[in-house]
Amino acid sequence: MSAEPHGADLAVVPLTGVIGAEVLGLDLRRPLGPEVVAVVRRALLDHLVLFFRDQDVTAEQQLAFAARFGPPVLPMGGELPKGADITPYFNVLEDTPENPPKADFWHTDVAFVAEPPEIAVLFMEETPPVGGDTSWLNLYALYDELSPALQEVVSLLDLDLHLGEPFRRAVTTMSGEEEYRRIAAAVPVMRHPLVRIHPETGRRALFMCGAFMEGISGMAPDESAALLDLLRSKLANPNLAVRWRWGRHDIAMWDERCTNHRANSDHGGTYRRVRRCLVGASVPVGPRGAGGRIVT
Repeated sequence: MSAEPHGADLAVVPLTGVIGAEVLGLDLRRPLGPEVVAVVRRALLDHLVLFFRDQDVTAEQQLAFAARFGPPVLPMGGELPKGADITPYFNVLEDTPENPPKADFWHTDVAFVAEPPEIAVLFMEETPPVGGDTSWLNLYALYDELSPALQEVVSLLDLDLHLGEPFRRAVTTMSGEEEYRRIAAAVPVMRHPLVRIHPETGRRALFMCGAFMEGISGMAPDESAALLDLLRSKLANPNLAVRWRWGRHDIAMWDERCTNHRANSDHGGTYRRVRRCLVGASVPVGPRGAGGRIVT
């Protein structure tokens, strides 16, 4: 197959003035040429999350598109040997009456590893009849909204991160408490900066990681809880977010280094199925240096 030409029909249409854009004029089933990849990368850096409507891609085509922006990584970190089956690169998430939604809270993906993923690409396989939207939030803007004094404080702090309660519930439901304990014992607590400097834009983001945040390093539990509760309250500002109403076979692509997202659980127990892969991985770097330190 030939590479998709960079033609006049390619357009990037902002959805808000703060975050989100729709990309028009591309067929992601076809390989993209370097000029098109550069346009999409620039759009991702500018808008943080991109949407592509009506892209009926196979898993192989989805991964090939994502891989133009970084090496594929496994859901819990690491890479597969060359030539291996690509199935482990994907998380398939299904909502059913027996398996209700589990991601209706602001978070980033897999933040608890030494080198968290950089970019996610999600394909909507089956949409519910109503509801089931996903929202994304700009963590640059979240940092910018803080007072200069609080910006100075948070720039000195680190987060201790682990698997989190939603992960425990999911594994326990699927595989039992013993399996969760086995995984939890093998995964160390990781320390990353609370303020993350994006390696490509140089901008500062408040690296809020959802339920992965066990606490702020060096603080007493009540101090840590008070500050994290204050910062979480800032996530409620609707002017920092974009909400996407899914169509079947839509694709969303977002920068994990400077966004939060949440999958709304308002589809009443109806069926919803998505397929996500991750590419790129790097150690978060803050004003005081790199994270990726093992705590326990």
